[in-house]
Amino acid sequence: MQPLTIREISVRAVDAPLEPPLCNSLNRIGRAPLVIAEVVTNEGPRGNAYVFPYTPAALGATAALVRNIGATLVGRAVAPATLWRELHNGFRILGTEGLVQIALSCLDMALWDTLARAANTPLCRLLGAEPTPQPIYASLRGWGAAMLAEEAGQAVAGLGARAVKFKLGQPRLEDDLDSVRAVRAAVGDQVEILVDYNQGLSRPEAERRGLALQALDVRWLEEPLPVDDDAGLAALRGQLRVPVQGGENWWGPKGMARALAAGAVDLCMPDAMKIGGVTGWQQAATLAAAHRVPMSSHIFIEASAQLLPATPTAHLLEHLDVAGPLLHHPLEVKDGMALVPQRPGLGLEWQEAALRRWAADV
Repeated sequence: MQPLTIREISVRAVDAPLEPPLCNSLNRIGRAPLVIAEVVTNEGPRGNAYVFPYTPAALGATAALVRNIGATLVGRAVAPATLWRELHNGFRILGTEGLVQIALSCLDMALWDTLARAANTPLCRLLGAEPTPQPIYASLRGWGAAMLAEEAGQAVAGLGARAVKFKLGQPRLEDDLDSVRAVRAAVGDQVEILVDYNQGLSRPEAERRGLALQALDVRWLEEPLPVDDDAGLAALRGQLRVPVQGGENWWGPKGMARALAAGAVDLCMPDAMKIGGVTGWQQAATLAAAHRVPMSSHIFIEASAQLLPATPTAHLLEHLDVAGPLLHHPLEVKDGMALVPQRPGLGLEWQEAALRRWAADV
């Protein structure tokens, strides 16, 4: 494959409705603010990727960072691993967490997409893996027993999901247990139930609720404590049988390495946007393999479908579709398995009319 040189990196921002909204004990997310970066090369091939900064308030700042950092790459070779190292070193004084990491990840994923498109191959093949179907878990958006039970039943019937995850954190433990019982009644005994507390519990309450939930055969307890409480998470693991899951809020491979060294989790689920894009994910996958920790994904279903086949300890793909309504070909799921697209790169083909409709002037 001939070398590629970056001619331009353009940035678009959209603020589309997220239907239905994503609810948890902390907030209600009803919008899907996305920043899309497109790499244009002198030789012709292009590539793109998106990030999801969660709130419209961060959309302008994220787009500006991607645009400004991208401008510094004009004239450079499309060499994402080299640029990842240089950019992370260059931002060491400012720091490479938060929006800086999100911007760097967006550019990294777009660069890898460019390489794969130039090679006319799915990204996973460029990473040395076959595009094999990946087992999903359906990540539910509702809140409360009745809504969750209905949504879980639809996920099993429509997607063939063999695992469902939902948010807990009601003021009363009994209400959380009612949600689990309602979902179990809706999906039957053969579907795994996973729960997520979004870092919302104290240490004593995490133990109390974890013990009650494991009695209901919950298969993972996600983020029961703040992500930086490695000591608390490690202690909690020793008190429970239910596996502790975490990782979506690790900033870069260093954050993951710290948590794994502390024994903070049984399972991990890095987020492509926060872990450092494709390059950061590859480093994360190496860490997970070294620690023999099963590794799932967090949102970004299109990128995750390409990355998990190249992950030695691949576990489950989180199916929570944020960008699908804006794409010509949303990720397809059949019989509980995500079908990795055969299209080149990440497989992202945007509906221009939808992007124009929801364009944000940032």
